[in-house]
Amino acid sequence: MEVTLGKYVFIGGVGRSGTSITREILGKGEEVLAFPFEYRFIIDPDGIVDFIKSYASAWSPYMADRRIKRLERFLKQLQSKSVLKHFVGELIRSNAWLKRKINSDSYHGWELEKHFPSYEIEVQHLIQNLSELSYRGSWAGAESFDMNHEIVYGKKFSEEELYTIFKGFLQRLINGAFELRKKSVLVEDNTWNLLFCRELSQLFDDAKFIHIYRDPRDVVASFCKQRWMPSDVVKSAIICRDLYINILDQTATLSRNQFLSLSLESLVNDKENNMNKLLEFSGVRKSNAMVDFKLSASSFGRWRNQFSDTQISEIKPILKDVTERLGYVWDEWSSGI
Repeated sequence: MEVTLGKYVFIGGVGRSGTSITREILGKGEEVLAFPFEYRFIIDPDGIVDFIKSYASAWSPYMADRRIKRLERFLKQLQSKSVLKHFVGELIRSNAWLKRKINSDSYHGWELEKHFPSYEIEVQHLIQNLSELSYRGSWAGAESFDMNHEIVYGKKFSEEELYTIFKGFLQRLINGAFELRKKSVLVEDNTWNLLFCRELSQLFDDAKFIHIYRDPRDVVASFCKQRWMPSDVVKSAIICRDLYINILDQTATLSRNQFLSLSLESLVNDKENNMNKLLEFSGVRKSNAMVDFKLSASSFGRWRNQFSDTQISEIKPILKDVTERLGYVWDEWSSGI
């Protein structure tokens, strides 16, 4: 295994809770590598964690064939885009009517080869490490109407063996980005990464996790305006509650050295003290750009104006327990500090 060159800091939350802002602040550090997007290949469906868990728990030659191919397709999909797909995706995204009716191509705009200098090579090596052999053949569940079909055979790996393989893949990939940009600390905020903090701890040595949380009622108010969440208040409240409960349960297993929890309200209302907490925990040096970074409290308490009395009464039994568990008072506005 190669020596780890950098540190890894994972910022997470339920979404719409201030993780991007926190990443932007820490990203002002001279030693910090922080991408202006989520690279997605670790915790998304068909990604690394999905592969490790599914492959290790249920194996057969056909399952191995399907899962290795799905992983390879997924990783290559994130690598680059054809000119035609990019053009059509841009057309859909630029037209409000089309955007409401049609999804653009999946992972539109993702071109990881531009950010990880060895991405294509490392993906090839990864698939080779997972594949024992391949041969011409077909089975009942093979891709329809595929000519000269090839079956990829992967042996049964234990979960521990898979973590070792993927840990090496990630270290080489990210160390290449560190070396290219002369950085030493990765700060990322992939959506819902804290649901997988145990798995991330096994993939990254000495990984640290920051939970940025926000009043769940304001989270729901923002959820209702996102294309990836329901516009219905009750449905969004159910999802918000379940995300918070699972993140709190997952992070409860982390030690103080591994984990920092901070509300968005406290970061905004007492920026200097709480920014210093973030920097000390992350091992990042303060910069003038961090000090000058502007934060706003304009969206705090938005739920009061956005929700009707009826909607508030509907979501109260859903959110009340988790809201109070996070330190907010249901019947009056609390700063969350």
